Amino acid sequence: MDKLLKKMYGLNVTKLERSANGAGSETFFADCQEGKFVVKFPSLSEMNDPCAEPALCEYLQNKGISVCRFVKNKNGEYISTDEKGRLFHVQEYISGQVFDWNTAPLSILRESAETLGRIHAALKNYSRLKSGIGEDFFRYMTPENALRSYEITLLTAEARSDEKTAEKLRYRIEMIKRFPSFTFDLHRLTLTPTHGDYFISQLICSENKINAVIDWTTACIHPAVWEIVRSYVYAAPECAKGEISPEGLRDYFSHYLSFGELNEYDIKMSVKLFYYQLAVCDYYAQYYASDSRNSVIYLRQAEFSTALLRWFEKNEEMLTEHLEKNLRS
Repeated sequence: MDKLLKKMYGLNVTKLERSANGAGSETFFADCQEGKFVVKFPSLSEMNDPCAEPALCEYLQNKGISVCRFVKNKNGEYISTDEKGRLFHVQEYISGQVFDWNTAPLSILRESAETLGRIHAALKNYSRLKSGIGEDFFRYMTPENALRSYEITLLTAEARSDEKTAEKLRYRIEMIKRFPSFTFDLHRLTLTPTHGDYFISQLICSENKINAVIDWTTACIHPAVWEIVRSYVYAAPECAKGEISPEGLRDYFSHYLSFGELNEYDIKMSVKLFYYQLAVCDYYAQYYASDSRNSVIYLRQAEFSTALLRWFEKNEEMLTEHLEKNLRS
């Protein structure tokens, strides 16, 4: 790594440390004579587009949004390749702290919502991102396909004598069999270029302020409300056990709406859409398939999503009615 950064960026490394966070990519912190930098080898998947990330961040910087600042290599390019053919890029280091899931102070929680609104407003006319939760998602991510995936993953759990996970998969199998027949009109939902993985771990904060939003590798076009609900659920302390505060989510939406725009159909379908996405995505299969040293992050996400599903089964209608009643334009 020392030789690679010297050769391609002219950086003289004095200390190199691997990041303990993140499961999908390899990230290093490099102290150099020229300053401190972040070296990231993003994982390559359908949802990741690391080559689009530098231009997107430069666009957002010009719109006044504090995001990653990429460093060009000696060839004047932001994306580099190592001797094994792996893509990587170098960013300036941003100082601050990262809050763990469900530990955001109220000031950071509200600023998170406002920042997401500002991001969506800034990206309104940005047309260089691929589709995320769109027609293909609903074509392939169905309750029927989810059932088959859960049944296969259950066999893996049983083969590994992982009874704790097997029990949760049995719940998911029964849950998906009785799942409500939701339909979503994509033409009525506000679809927007967005971060794609906007949640508390992607926010670099000082004590009472967000310094920057990082990790834009999964940026794509999603329904705005999906990113809103998801970011609230992972940040708010009241959601730590998989339970959602109607007043807390309403407050988060209200702060988002200080800068972003939604229509009545967005509000009506916001909870249902997030509930549906949780129900049809097999996070346990992702955990078993991962060879990452931090694969436990996938398991944590899977267990959290199962707790949320149990809550949604009983409370989705109540939460939807609360938002419709209290967020009418």
